[in-house]
Amino acid sequence: MASTSERVVECLEANQSFVIEAGAGSGKTTTLVDALSYLLGSKARQLLQSGQRIVCITYTNVAANEIMSRINRDPLVQVATIHDFLWSVIGPFQSELRAAILAANAAAEARKQIPDLDLTGVPITYWQYPRKWEKGKINHDDVIALSAWMFENFPKLARLIADRFPIIFVDEYQDTHEKTIGLLLDVLVAGNPHRITVGLFGDYMQKIYNTGVGRVEREGLVVIQKEENYRCSVAVIEVLNRLRPTLQQIPGGDNSAGTARFFHADPNDSGAVSTLRAQLRTEGWVEDNEKVLMLTRRGIATDQKWPDLLAAYQARSQLSAEDFGRGDDEFGELFAGIESLVQAFEEGRFGDFLAQRATSTGPIQSHSDKEKAVAQITRLNELRDTATIGEVLDFVWGDGILRKPSRVSNLEERIRIAEDPERAARDQTFLDSLYAVPYEQVANFEKFLNDETPFSTHHGVKGEEYENVLVVLDDRLWNNYRFEAVLVGDNSRSQYGRTLNLFYVSCSRAMRNLSSIHR
Repeated sequence: MASTSERVVECLEANQSFVIEAGAGSGKTTTLVDALSYLLGSKARQLLQSGQRIVCITYTNVAANEIMSRINRDPLVQVATIHDFLWSVIGPFQSELRAAILAANAAAEARKQIPDLDLTGVPITYWQYPRKWEKGKINHDDVIALSAWMFENFPKLARLIADRFPIIFVDEYQDTHEKTIGLLLDVLVAGNPHRITVGLFGDYMQKIYNTGVGRVEREGLVVIQKEENYRCSVAVIEVLNRLRPTLQQIPGGDNSAGTARFFHADPNDSGAVSTLRAQLRTEGWVEDNEKVLMLTRRGIATDQKWPDLLAAYQARSQLSAEDFGRGDDEFGELFAGIESLVQAFEEGRFGDFLAQRATSTGPIQSHSDKEKAVAQITRLNELRDTATIGEVLDFVWGDGILRKPSRVSNLEERIRIAEDPERAARDQTFLDSLYAVPYEQVANFEKFLNDETPFSTHHGVKGEEYENVLVVLDDRLWNNYRFEAVLVGDNSRSQYGRTLNLFYVSCSRAMRNLSSIHR
């Protein structure tokens, strides 16, 4: 029986588009790189003579860098996001772009149309902000739609793409938007038979984001399944095979035996996860080799003791909560600076400590300056354990330990001026609730943000692997998911499919031992 790589080569030689269904741990990226390496080894001269390149569509810089490093950054392969690739193609065709925008405007709902839109002589540019068609500015979403319209209405443009880029690979295809897949397969491939080959690499069972296309099926699209699992232990592979009977994986190498266990807890037992982690400690699990997966940051916040901090941001807005989760809000830099200052002192990195403190208070020039610095950090540590955020910040700013960030000053000024009274009131409510939160919750959150705890969300570990994984299943946190339905096999529930995919992805992160607890 031909190997996966051999079947891919057969498709490439026959100009046949294909999809690689690479189950968890099966080495998808290796297969993609092998395909690129084959093309570079056998088609390089032909590509160079024809002025052609291979395109590899990725969605993260990490994935792009990994692929490029493994092919020695060969210039014959263009690794890019779908939007950057398409813009590089359609950007030079300004008159066609103007026609596409006018057509899109005419087809829009009446309330969304721009009256008397005139783009004569207006240069069309692509930026990352909301569209401004009247100024010739298109945004992220426009690139796909306008490209599809241009390829359909200007067939020569589609043929030009096929001539320049005869092979297009898509990494993690299941997370690609349906319109993108339609553009590639239904417009470019269908309109240029045997002139362009599209290879999709991914796994529809690992679609865990709402915008992804998931399973892709087209007449004539060759489906190639990878059955090996090189990552997981035998016990974990058995779990994956039960979750996914249609793809029975086999150990791909020297897989360990491992363990896989399921636990059930009283949903009202708030200490169930801690109790189980303590039990696992007696079996050899330690923080350095484990990952604890929870459905939402709210679940992690409750377990890791920063729930009020998260609640203050969630009450403000969902966008604010997302910025907070990245440490990219008004206070993110300040909180990180306080914790970094304290950590430098506690670890004896006095040069770093003095350098950070010196940005606000000036350099240490005398023994009394040193005594003052020690007294400040001692008092700060006391407040970190006992005071509110507001009290800690009053001390930090009042004693000149750190400067108030401009983003905080701007927020306070916006509240004071109150040009938008409703927004000013919301901001004041946010500040009041934030300043009342015990500061120790900030310290706990910063540990999570800096990966100093083993906790992550289910969605946050896609593509990663860990020796030991504890998957926490809690149906109370997000009604988009219902783990109970998966556990009892009730596929009539609307959440069944997305929950099954998420559970499959979470379990497949375990290289050796897997534990799961439902509460």
